Amino acid sequence: MANHHPDFAPHHADLAAGRLSFPFCQDCRRFHWYPMPRCPHCQSRELEWRAVPSQGALYSWTEIHHAFDARYSGPLPYIVALIEFADAPGVRLVSNLVATRTSALAVGMAVEADFTGVVEGDGQLVFRSRDPRAG
Repeated sequence: MANHHPDFAPHHADLAAGRLSFPFCQDCRRFHWYPMPRCPHCQSRELEWRAVPSQGALYSWTEIHHAFDARYSGPLPYIVALIEFADAPGVRLVSNLVATRTSALAVGMAVEADFTGVVEGDGQLVFRSRDPRAG
């Protein structure tokens, strides 16, 4: 696994175990993203990492047609998506959406995390449409 900032360690450990988790404030009972030492809503330090189901909804996306960095010069185009989670209100996670036709994309589309690359140690978390007709 690549070097990551220590604040993200619980998130990456859960991803490697095939789970999705986000910081949760025990005082105001709200999720947030990115990890930080205090809750952005109430400033409490009473934070824990809480696992959530890996299903989400497509909030927004963009299709990338040009690799602006040699590290991302793989297959083009690719979709960068903003995913929101019903079980973690207020959290929106940026990730790649794979195996989904651009013409099938729609706000609110049901998506699910694919941990394969993370668990095998050679990739990153990606999402896929939950509708098999979208691929």
